[in-house]
Amino acid sequence: MSVTTLQLTARDPIIARDGRPFGAGQGNRMHGLSWPLPSVVAGSFRTALVKANPALTFDGEMPQRLMKIEVAGVFPTVGQELYLPAPSDCVWDEKTGKIHRLRPIPLEQGEGVDFLLDGLEPVRLTQKQAEDDFKPKTIPAWWPLQKYVEWLTADTIEYVPEWFDNKFLSNAKVETRDHVCLDADTGAAAEAQLFATAGLNVTHLSRFYPKDLTADKKPKPFSERFAEITLSARVTMDEIEKAFAHVENLNTWHPLGGERRLVHWQANGHSTAWRCPPEISAKLAAVEKDDGIRMVLATPAIFDHGWRPNWLDAITLTGKPTSDGPTLKLVGVSNARWKAVSGWSLAKLKDQPRGPKPIRRMVPAGSVYFFKKVEGDGNILATNGWLNPVSDSLQDRNDGFGLAVWGTW
Repeated sequence: MSVTTLQLTARDPIIARDGRPFGAGQGNRMHGLSWPLPSVVAGSFRTALVKANPALTFDGEMPQRLMKIEVAGVFPTVGQELYLPAPSDCVWDEKTGKIHRLRPIPLEQGEGVDFLLDGLEPVRLTQKQAEDDFKPKTIPAWWPLQKYVEWLTADTIEYVPEWFDNKFLSNAKVETRDHVCLDADTGAAAEAQLFATAGLNVTHLSRFYPKDLTADKKPKPFSERFAEITLSARVTMDEIEKAFAHVENLNTWHPLGGERRLVHWQANGHSTAWRCPPEISAKLAAVEKDDGIRMVLATPAIFDHGWRPNWLDAITLTGKPTSDGPTLKLVGVSNARWKAVSGWSLAKLKDQPRGPKPIRRMVPAGSVYFFKKVEGDGNILATNGWLNPVSDSLQDRNDGFGLAVWGTW
């Protein structure tokens, strides 16, 4: 297999639409997501790949060949350090400032919950962590890989407030633009033809901490309040596809998202950012039977059974996320509410006609699955599972849904 890492640099705020109607007779205000969906990135790249080679066209079997290309991402990068979305097992105490890590805790006598499946334990604070009632504080949206590795491997479940430093980043700033339709005859604004779009500024992300104001109330410089970022994506394809060999030298402008906002796509070869850190590999290699393994979704996942992957047995909750990996037993899940994904298919494929795609439910990025190891080599999750997809459908995996990172608990 041939693996290429791409660097994306946005010229304009990109538009990541959600599924709500927008257009003539459907609404005049566009609603956006906090980050573009993997399928948007995959579709844009495949189109850019063909247009970058004058010898290629979209005729014949080209759509089917393009859909076999695996596209993963995008994630923010600062320098060459990758950033991943915040895990949902993190809770920040607003009262004391302590940062807590959740874990599955068995029910005690007299406790009860309404779970769909037996055998799952509620993911929650320990009794000591929950001694005082508190309101959770908003945590940073994007975590540097170095901090993510510490979160996935450390034995501690409590962190001091200073653990969130200025390397953490917040969500992209939303830029709202009001547009008007001009009358072709008069050159003036057409009656009742106003609409608004919402774009994401992905050239800079605001630093989460420290605050924007210093002790003497003077504003901090722009470089201290915002981090300049680029976007990183990974492309994997069969080496026999010689027609796509130009991906290794890709250097082109092509739209990403709605309203044809331009992004520069360039192969940069910085594949080390996508590799599993040695700390993770060492920790997973040392996992023994009945030890805890965590799976965190770096991108939204699509499973046939809602929140439950198809590779987990419905009764025993055991299975293998990779064919050669360890057998795991699910004991707890920490995830937010499902998100919707739909879209539009421009290509006529075998299992997808040209036209609107059906609405499906996604497990949000940052969701955490807690497992116990049953048997097998845990290190395989580091070598073959790190930032690789765990979604059920082959096409969803090729589109980058369900990229996972692994750790212990």
